[in-house]
Amino acid sequence: MHQLSLLVGQEAQEQRETTNGSLVRGYNDLLQSFGAVDYATLGVTGVTGPVMPNNAGRSILTNDIFNQADRQTRFTSYYANTGYTFDRKYVLNGSFRVDQSNLFGLDKSAQNKPIWSVGGKWILSSERFMKDLMWLNHLATRATYGLTGNSPAPGTAASYDILATQRSSFLPGGVGLRVATPSNAKLTWESTSTVNLGLDFALLNNQISGSVDVYRKKTDNLLGYLPTNTFTGYASIVGNLGDLENKGIELSLNTLNIRKGDFKWNTIFNVAYNKNTITKLNLGAPVTTGRDRVNQQYVAGYPAFAVFAYEYAGLDNMGDPQIKLADGTVTKTPNVSKVNDAKYMGTYQPVWSGGVANVFNYKSFSLSANAVFNLGHVMRRDVNGFYYGRILHGNIENLSTGAGFKGGNLHADFAARWRQPGDESHTNIPSYVANPAISTARRDVTHYTRGDINVVSASFVKLRDITLGYSLPALLLDNLKADQVTFRLQLSNVMLWKANKDGIDPEFISATFGNRSMLANQNAVSFGLNVKF
Repeated sequence: MHQLSLLVGQEAQEQRETTNGSLVRGYNDLLQSFGAVDYATLGVTGVTGPVMPNNAGRSILTNDIFNQADRQTRFTSYYANTGYTFDRKYVLNGSFRVDQSNLFGLDKSAQNKPIWSVGGKWILSSERFMKDLMWLNHLATRATYGLTGNSPAPGTAASYDILATQRSSFLPGGVGLRVATPSNAKLTWESTSTVNLGLDFALLNNQISGSVDVYRKKTDNLLGYLPTNTFTGYASIVGNLGDLENKGIELSLNTLNIRKGDFKWNTIFNVAYNKNTITKLNLGAPVTTGRDRVNQQYVAGYPAFAVFAYEYAGLDNMGDPQIKLADGTVTKTPNVSKVNDAKYMGTYQPVWSGGVANVFNYKSFSLSANAVFNLGHVMRRDVNGFYYGRILHGNIENLSTGAGFKGGNLHADFAARWRQPGDESHTNIPSYVANPAISTARRDVTHYTRGDINVVSASFVKLRDITLGYSLPALLLDNLKADQVTFRLQLSNVMLWKANKDGIDPEFISATFGNRSMLANQNAVSFGLNVKF
């Protein structure tokens, strides 16, 4: 038995998005009026000598009275799909597509990048030599190879310079234009080639079923911010950053544990392992300092989203942080560390991830519990970041940049800082030095904030939700003239285990900067009612 299908087509797509907004000051909701403001003066000259200046001793009004954005993207695509099945056991399929877009450069090498895929499937359980295996309900192998593409976000890159307004007292009329994003005629598709081998199975009268997939993905021309020659006037542009390789395995398992009368218990389990490596990185200039390396997320030969840190060596008798260099030297001197003085600590993307869900049903009641886990990755711990400046009523004023608040309330670690000689024996938190010039001249506080002692495991297991449901029986539904009425009670975001000892929920912190979200540790209880007529 043969079955063949073929689809050929062309697609032209245009999307245009326009947004605008306005802001008035001194608005009175009762009178529906607002005060008169001299925007021309306040936006260019500003006010001199305010309590909290924001621009060289002045307070300049931001240019936010009106804003408008217009975004347009265009794609032209040519595609074809085909599939062939023989004897309901052997399946072949393929696809081919060419896309052109205004998001890429005008250079011919940037356009007309074809994407395609080819795959096959063999259903072994339909073969005669498998018929005697009564416990095996389904077994099939799969193999695919394909090439896909990815484009930059609209507004981040183009064949031409993207302009934005700029207000300044040095410009005629106080308003001009600046290049927000420089053009890149060579920008091309980010392309990913994928090899996937899979196995599907069902056993014991379909009580156990699942799949296993092994894959390798190679991504070329990664999209990202590409450092440029400083003589261009731009620090970076959106460009093709380098190449990346991913290898991994995924397992999905569904089981029917109990089915007896009105009671049923199902389990769904999945786990995935992924290892990625940056195989090529296009940098404008080589990284030579330890400071630059500990701030890098992408380094050739390492996983993407890598975390590097100084090897912390404690405080000296002045409360200044020290690091240990690769040659064994201990120092606190700023700007002396080299690239090999920074340690690789891991990646802030999970190496292992997955979840398990159990679903119980009894007559009109249902109960489900869904747990998730992420393992094998790291994050920076949130630490005190205030070591110099002036304290004003619990808030921080950064004297190195003039007036203006650097942050809000002080971190709790500030109370455990070094205060006097001898404290270095029981604290790792650097001292507070009011004068910023003295502080930065003799030490580098990032030796502590970016030290290895502040990189911790981000592994966790969390109960994503527990849901109890009840559906009204048919007799009551008839009386209510409804098709379905379901009540639901749900508890969400319950931490079961976390590897760090600092009370950090890894889902609510910036893993690279160590900034904890205000939404952390927010358990939620919700009640729902679903009615269908």
